[in-house]
Amino acid sequence: MPLTASVFLALSVLPTPPSQIVAMPIPTSDAVDLARRVAHDEGYDVAKTSVYYFQQLTGPAGAPFLEGYTSIGFYIDGNARNLIVINNRTGQAMDFNTCEVFDYPDLKPFQKQVMRMNKATTKTAEQLAGDAGCGSPRVVTKPVPVVSQK
Repeated sequence: MPLTASVFLALSVLPTPPSQIVAMPIPTSDAVDLARRVAHDEGYDVAKTSVYYFQQLTGPAGAPFLEGYTSIGFYIDGNARNLIVINNRTGQAMDFNTCEVFDYPDLKPFQKQVMRMNKATTKTAEQLAGDAGCGSPRVVTKPVPVVSQK
């Protein structure tokens, strides 16, 4: 057998190292939509765009605010309310400042879509909190009814 054929055969039967999956940042429009759902589930009437707004946040030189996460600021009358970080591999969201993990039912379809695309599994609340450098996460699952303000 020629040498090149032997080398090719040897390389083809050797196990290949697992490829490292790198999740791309969640598109800004999707991240803002998810943050709007979180704010709505928190009881805010986000349809009032003169009061509420959302903005993607980054660190220095456009680096992610939190590695592996897409970050969205939620503001009320120009004052920061939440710093929502969304895991790029799972689509799970939490408030970076309060260590609240948002596990509302209407967020599940987005999370399933992101996890399916990334071949990922759900992280525990403790794992998410660890990523953000906080302890004792509080998981919120029940939406607060939106109170209409006159």
